[in-house]
Amino acid sequence: MAKAKKKLLSEISQQKRIQQNKKSLNPFEVHINRDKQNVLGKKSKADRGLPGVSRAKAIKKRKETLLQEYKLKNKDNLFFDKRIGEKNVIMNEEDKALARFAAERMKAYKKKNIYNLNDEEILTHKGQTLEEIEKFDDPKSDDEYSDDENITGKLDNKFVGEAHFGGGVLSKSESGKSRKDLIEELIIESKKRKAEKQKIREQTIDLTEKLDSEWRDLLPIVSAANKDTDETIVKIKADDYDIAVRELKFEAKGIPSDKLKSEEEIVKEEKERLEALEADRVARMKGLVNHLHNNEIKHKSADDLDDAVNTHENEQLVISNKLNGNIKKQKKAENSNGNKLDENSTEEISELESSEEDNLSDLKETDSSSEEENEKQEIRDDLLKRKEIMESARKELPYTYKVPESFEELQEFLQNYSADYQSVIIDRIIKCNHWSLSNTNKEKLSNLFLFLLQHLNDNATEDNVENVIKCFQIIDRLSPSLYDLAHLNPINAKAVIQAIIKEKYEEFKKNKKKYPGLDTLIFFKLVSLIFPTSDFRHPITTPCLIFMSQILFRCRIKNKTDISKGLFICILILEINLDIDPNSVFMTVSDLINGPLDDDFKIRALLTAINLLREFKNHLEELEAVYSIFEPILKLLKVNSFDKYPLNVKKYIKQLRRDLKELKNKKLEYIMIEKKKPKPLRLYEPRIETVYDAKKHKSMSKDKAERGKLLHKYKKEMKGAIREIRRDRAFIAKLQIKEQIKSDKERKRKVKEIFGDAAMQQGELKKLKRKK
Repeated sequence: MAKAKKKLLSEISQQKRIQQNKKSLNPFEVHINRDKQNVLGKKSKADRGLPGVSRAKAIKKRKETLLQEYKLKNKDNLFFDKRIGEKNVIMNEEDKALARFAAERMKAYKKKNIYNLNDEEILTHKGQTLEEIEKFDDPKSDDEYSDDENITGKLDNKFVGEAHFGGGVLSKSESGKSRKDLIEELIIESKKRKAEKQKIREQTIDLTEKLDSEWRDLLPIVSAANKDTDETIVKIKADDYDIAVRELKFEAKGIPSDKLKSEEEIVKEEKERLEALEADRVARMKGLVNHLHNNEIKHKSADDLDDAVNTHENEQLVISNKLNGNIKKQKKAENSNGNKLDENSTEEISELESSEEDNLSDLKETDSSSEEENEKQEIRDDLLKRKEIMESARKELPYTYKVPESFEELQEFLQNYSADYQSVIIDRIIKCNHWSLSNTNKEKLSNLFLFLLQHLNDNATEDNVENVIKCFQIIDRLSPSLYDLAHLNPINAKAVIQAIIKEKYEEFKKNKKKYPGLDTLIFFKLVSLIFPTSDFRHPITTPCLIFMSQILFRCRIKNKTDISKGLFICILILEINLDIDPNSVFMTVSDLINGPLDDDFKIRALLTAINLLREFKNHLEELEAVYSIFEPILKLLKVNSFDKYPLNVKKYIKQLRRDLKELKNKKLEYIMIEKKKPKPLRLYEPRIETVYDAKKHKSMSKDKAERGKLLHKYKKEMKGAIREIRRDRAFIAKLQIKEQIKSDKERKRKVKEIFGDAAMQQGELKKLKRKK
C-alpha cells in the first residue's frame, strides 16, 4: 500500500510541475480579428490569434528546412550515406545486414522475365527455327512410343522383380546367376529393344514420306473435284460477302520484278531511243537498209508526229552479188561522205539505174532466159524501193538536236515548219539535252526559254488572219515545253518574264489611250498558263493583272479590234481571278483583225459580254456588295429593249436580267446613327430598393457548385503559397544581409589588423634608420 501511495504522489507532483511550466498568455501578444458585420449565432473560426507565436514557429521551421538547404547550396563535396539503416540509431549492425539482404531478395523477385533462360540463343531443328516449323507434332519424336510391350524400351514387371528384388530365395537358387550377369543381360536386352524400336520408327517415317509424296500427286485431282463441288455450292449459297472475298483472293497482285523507274532512267532511255531512231533515219537516207523485199522497215513519216515508235537496229545494206561494181563504188562514196547528204547522191543513183538498165538490155540480147529476167527485175525493184526509202527519210524530222546557242540557230531549226512540228522539235531538244544528263544543260535550256519567248514575240503579228492563227497555234503547242523550262529554273523564268512585262508596260505608257498589240496580249495568256493564278499575291501574276486592269480603264474603244482586245483581256482576268476556262465564248481569231463592224460581230461580242457577266456573277454572288457592283449593268439592260436581236440573244439577256434582280436581297443599306429613346420626365415617386442582409447565392447544379468550391479552394491555396514564397524570400534576404554585414565586419577587422601590423613595421623601420 505504501508503494502505491508513493506512486500517486509522484504523478500529482509531475502534473503540477507541467502546469507551472506553461506560459500564461500575454494579453499584449493576443490579436483580435474584428468582423465587418457581426452575425448573431455565427461562430468565427479565427477571432483571436497569436501573431508573435506563429511568426516564431514559422521562423523556427524555416531555420530547420530552408536555412539548411541554403547552407548546402552550390556545395558538391558532401557525402550522403544512403545505405539501409545507417541513419537509424536503434538498429544494430546485424539488423542492418538482415534488412539489406531482404531488400536484395525483393529485387530478385521483382524480375519480370525470370523464366527466360537464354533469349539470345536460337533453337533449331534440322536447320529450321522453331518459329518456322508450323506443326510441332513430329512423328519422328523420341517421346512417342508404341503401346506394344514387345517393342517398347521399358522393362516388364517380371524382369524388374527378379533383377532388382531377387524374387525370393527359391528364384535365386533356381536361376543360379549372379547380380553382375543379370545386369549385363539387362543392358543387352535394353539395347536390343531400342534397336528394334528404332528400326520400326524408321520404317514408319519412310512409309509416311511415301504417303506424302503420293498425296502431292493426287492433290491436283482432289482439288479439282473439290472445286467442282464448291462451284455447285456457290451457285446455290453465294452471297455478297463470299463474292467480295473471292474477288480479293483472285485479285491481280504486283510482280516484285516490276520496278518503278526513276526520272533519270526514263530520261536516259528516251535519249537512247531518239539516238537509235536518228541512226536508223540516217541509215535510210544513205540507203543502208536490209530486207528490202520481205521485211520492209516501218518508219514514221514527217506527217506523223507520234514519237512512240519501236527502235530497230541499224544494219548496213548487203546487196547480193547480182549487182555490179558500180553499186559498191556508190557505197564507198556514201561512207566517205559521212552524215552529210546532198543532191548528188540521188543523181548517182539515177545514173546507176540507167547504167544498170543498159547492162540489163545487153544481157537481154545475149541471154533471154526467164531466170535472169526475174533477177534483173528484182534488182530494179530493189533500186526503186531504196530510192523511195531515202526520199521518205529525208522528209522526216531529225530525232536528235543540240541546244541552240543563239536565237538565229533556233530559227534555223523552226523555220518553214508549222506549230505541230515546232513543238516536236522543241520536245526532242529537251529530251536529248535533259538537265539530269549533264550539269551544263540547265544553263543551256534556260537560254532556250528566252529564245522561245523571243520566237513567240516575233510571230505575234496582226497582219492577216493566218499569222494570228499561227501565233495562237504556236503558244498552244509550245506552252507545255515552256512550262517545263520555266519550272526548271524558276528564278531565271521570273526575271525574264518580269523584264518582258516591264518592257511592254513602258511601251504602253507612251500612248495609254491605245490598246496594246497582240505581242503584249499573248504574254498575258502565257503568264496564266505557266504561273499559278490562285495565289493571293504573286510576283508575276499580280503585276500582269494590274496591267490588264489599267488597259481596260484607260484605253478608248475606237474600232472592232479594240472591242475584241477588251473582251480578250476580260476573259484572261476571269481565268486568273477565278481559275476557270469559260467555254461559252463565241469570239474568233478574225475578230482581232481590223474590219467593219457588221451585225454578226456585234451579236457575238454582245453574247460574249453577257456570258462573261454571268460567270462573274456566279462567282461573286457570295459578296455583300454584289448588287452594288452589278447595279449599273442592270440599269443598262433595262434601258435597251433588244427587240431587233435574235431570239437566243434575248433569252440570254432576260436570264441575266432576272439573275441580277435576285441580288436585291443583298442590297447594302446606308449607315445611320441609332435612334435614342426620349428621356422620361423625372417623377416624384419613391425609389424602393430591395435590401438583402445575407449573401445572395445563385442556384446552380451540383457539379457546378462542386467546381466552384474547388476553384475557390484553389485560389485560396494559391494565395497562401504566394504568401509563403514571399516570406521565404524575405527570410533569405535577411539572412543574406546578415551574412554581408558579418563579412563586412570581418573584412574591416582584418584591414585594421593589417594597418596595425604595417604601422608597427614602419615604426621599427624608422627606429633602425635612426640607429644607423
